[in-house]
Amino acid sequence: MMSPKLPNIGLLPFLAALALPAQAVDLTWSGFGTVGFAVSDQSYNYQRFIDNRGTFKRDTILGSQLDARLSPQWSATIQAKVAPSDHSDTDWQASLAWAFISWRPSDDWLIRAGKIRLPLMLNTENHDVGATFDFARLPQEVYSVSPLTDLVGLGVSKTWFGESMDWIAEVYAGKVETNWRYYGREMTPEQRSPGSWFLTYNIKSTGLVLMARSLENTFRIGAHRVEASRDGAKIGMPIVNVGGIYQFGNGGDDKVVIPLFTVGASVLLPADIKMSGEYARIKIDSSSEGLNRWGAYLSLSKRMGAWTPYVYYAKAKSKDSALAKYQAINGNVVPAPYVASQKFFADIIIPYDQSTVALGTTYRLTPSALLKAEWSQANTGVASSLVDAPSGSDSSHQTINVFSLSYNFTF
Repeated sequence: MMSPKLPNIGLLPFLAALALPAQAVDLTWSGFGTVGFAVSDQSYNYQRFIDNRGTFKRDTILGSQLDARLSPQWSATIQAKVAPSDHSDTDWQASLAWAFISWRPSDDWLIRAGKIRLPLMLNTENHDVGATFDFARLPQEVYSVSPLTDLVGLGVSKTWFGESMDWIAEVYAGKVETNWRYYGREMTPEQRSPGSWFLTYNIKSTGLVLMARSLENTFRIGAHRVEASRDGAKIGMPIVNVGGIYQFGNGGDDKVVIPLFTVGASVLLPADIKMSGEYARIKIDSSSEGLNRWGAYLSLSKRMGAWTPYVYYAKAKSKDSALAKYQAINGNVVPAPYVASQKFFADIIIPYDQSTVALGTTYRLTPSALLKAEWSQANTGVASSLVDAPSGSDSSHQTINVFSLSYNFTF
């Protein structure tokens, strides 16, 4: 297992906090984890790890957090976790998720600096802590829109307290290195056989998030600007047809600017039924134009004693032009020596055309531990990059049934 690459700036605030006199620091330690098993009815991998042999790697994670209360206004937090690697399909990885210092000059202001969680979705900040939400796993049609969950930077939030609802505005800016996974069903850039590969991107991100929250309801909307680049490499290189063969054309950019828009809500309906839904829209102008897509889900759940059954429907869809380009490249009839390369260029379009319906339930063993069971069925249209398509085939018009069972806990 490779040692995690940690941004030094992300550690500085916490190290500075620990330099204070020990008697001035109130330390609180906590932990969380999920042990999850998932199995499908297909031989190929879905969401990196799930197939008909079953896997613990898709959902299993273990983490711990240390909070240091320095004064009524100042605190510091560090969170570490062990999970499947973000740059390998076979390794596990230890990493720092959070390492920041917080300053609350008054009850309505909060300023955080260091490695902080990116405020994207309703459950982005707690997505590693399975005991805090009902789903066996968060709907990937929405939560896979961004591979980025943390960044090193600054976040400032302002709260307006109301009698029935609080209003919160948060702005942030920061940067981080992150990895993006690709899969080639016939070849990769380095081998003439199927497999995955990972590219490292330098990300800068800024955004504004507005939220209204009460004890029962939450409404959230966000606008984000993401800038991606690679050290010493062009990105967004065009794929062009030259003499009936698709290949990389000239061009490419030193950086790509990616707008990202998110909106979500969780509302308590009559009969104590909770309805939640989220929508995300991302725009990318590059060779991976299938990432230019939207994703959404809608869920209903109801807590009945220790049980909380739920159902959700989710869908993700790339821009029509990206799906049409994927079909043109994927269906291109070429001499045998060029077949693998054409499938490769189709795969790096990274198309998304998929919907999922899920039925599940949680059972709360204790206030800090619960069991989850879920059946889901994913159906693909033109193609889905959540599927590692088998060699000689593709991911179009697939039906994937997945059963998941997990134990989730905090301590």
